[in-house]
Amino acid sequence: MRNRQNGKIPAAELKEKSKERLRVFALYLILAMVIVLLIWMNGETAAINIGFDNENVYTLRDGWTMERSQEKSLVTLPMDSTASKKETVSYTKTLEAQDSYCNMIMFHSSHQRIKIYLDGELLYTFGYGQSMPVHFSVGSAWQFTRLPADWEGKELRIETKGVYDSYSGKQELVYMGTKTSLVFMVAKQKMVSLLVDLFLFIMGVLLIMSSFFFREARTVSRIRYLGIFAIVTCTWILLKSGVGQIFSGNILMSMNVLYLLFGLMPVLTISFLLTFDSFSKSTYMKGLYWFSIVCYFVMQFLQLANVMDYTQTVSMNHINFLLIVIGMAGICIRKKIRGEKIEDISVFVACFAFAGLGAVDIYRFYFEKTMQSHVGFTQAGLICFICSLGYSVVKQSSEEQTRMIENEALKKIAYLDILTNLPNRTAFEKQMEQYRTEHSEKRPVVMIVDLNGLKEINDTYGHKAGDAAIIRIAQLLDRHFGQPLHTYRIGGDEFCVLGEGETDEIFDQRIRGFLDEVEKADREYAFSFSAAYGYVKSGEEGIDKAFIHADRKMYNCKMQMKQLQAAEKRRETPGGTYGG
Repeated sequence: MRNRQNGKIPAAELKEKSKERLRVFALYLILAMVIVLLIWMNGETAAINIGFDNENVYTLRDGWTMERSQEKSLVTLPMDSTASKKETVSYTKTLEAQDSYCNMIMFHSSHQRIKIYLDGELLYTFGYGQSMPVHFSVGSAWQFTRLPADWEGKELRIETKGVYDSYSGKQELVYMGTKTSLVFMVAKQKMVSLLVDLFLFIMGVLLIMSSFFFREARTVSRIRYLGIFAIVTCTWILLKSGVGQIFSGNILMSMNVLYLLFGLMPVLTISFLLTFDSFSKSTYMKGLYWFSIVCYFVMQFLQLANVMDYTQTVSMNHINFLLIVIGMAGICIRKKIRGEKIEDISVFVACFAFAGLGAVDIYRFYFEKTMQSHVGFTQAGLICFICSLGYSVVKQSSEEQTRMIENEALKKIAYLDILTNLPNRTAFEKQMEQYRTEHSEKRPVVMIVDLNGLKEINDTYGHKAGDAAIIRIAQLLDRHFGQPLHTYRIGGDEFCVLGEGETDEIFDQRIRGFLDEVEKADREYAFSFSAAYGYVKSGEEGIDKAFIHADRKMYNCKMQMKQLQAAEKRRETPGGTYGG
């Protein structure tokens, strides 16, 4: 801690900071040494590759003949040939011997029906004979088939027929190898994407779990929407990238799930944004939310009615995302023109960054001539979006939660008596006001209790003894007049019990139990420990008159107890009125 008089840091604190810097430096030195050793050992180490992916994969790129509409031409893969849907386009190549054992070929197709022949003999088909309840694309998948043992020198023919014009005639690279080598090739190509998706999925689950630790409704919704958005988006990316085929070969089901999730993304995005004041006050954003809901149902209707399938309605989602970005830009511009402060700036920055990277993939989807997935930039944007907003939202929500707890603590203190932990005079007046304004068929019981002789206890035995007596009487009252009744400390030595629903018999039992314990406690103290009480059940006269009657009864009880105590003292004093 700084010396407030001279502004200098104490020597002990400087020494501790110096030690901390030395520990950090040592840690960085070790990390640097590990990195240097790994680089050096990797360059100097030579060993036989016994990994699971040590088999070769060969790329069949050159020497292909493309045939369409009785036209032939030599091509190099990948190939983008302009063709109409359902037009057959074939690619033919004579297979040559390779340096190592091969028995399979594999390539990726998008929305195409496939037939593979070897010397005219049909080896494999995809997209023919599929059973679908409605019109739908045959799907995008990795196609692979086993070759016979005598494949060398034979003619391989791949026949494609696109479901849509934009995918007809296209042919991606063809790979040759063993099944193990080809699977490992796909896994290695998609490893980064798979790890990122796993990370995003875990982030989404953690966000949803963390939402249960908050109580404010908007905070809970904000964190849950972000978590659900992360899970939905990473699952969509997993299916879109093709790596999901490693886990499930049901291509049609995967495609359905892919489009159903993609349709939800604009809805979840707007739902998340509407948990912030900057967006919840915007009529445009609230209207856009319902527009996105309608679009989602329209997509399902068009699919089920066989009018347009999911692939053909992808543009509706892209339009929704564009409208979201326009709405965000409009909010920023309007606030800038009005000279207002842009609230939730971190949300705007994260959303615009995500939108910018996602726009790159949308551009590639429409204008690049490739059948591979267009999710790389979206994935990078999603990482930034989820990580930055996840941290920001949880931090902001934690601060809001802390403030809420502090406010509740202050509110509790405002209505709590510190010495006895009973509700205080303020809480009592609040309850009395409710009884004044609320007309209930049940009439509350009002009981006033006063600790006798507090001044004498304080004067003779000290204030600690007086506090102990107050605390003890409060504990006994709370023990015997608990729920549904409530005990309040309304003065230094005065308490009040309020409550409804008690029969006279039960209430009398409570009083007898309380008085018995007061009598037992009196034997424990050096001073006299007793309490006067009076109670009534309020009627038509109202709670205030009931309080006055109970207070008068308590006073009469106190006077009687004082008279009895005085009489006992006279009997015990020699020469007194009743003395011997």
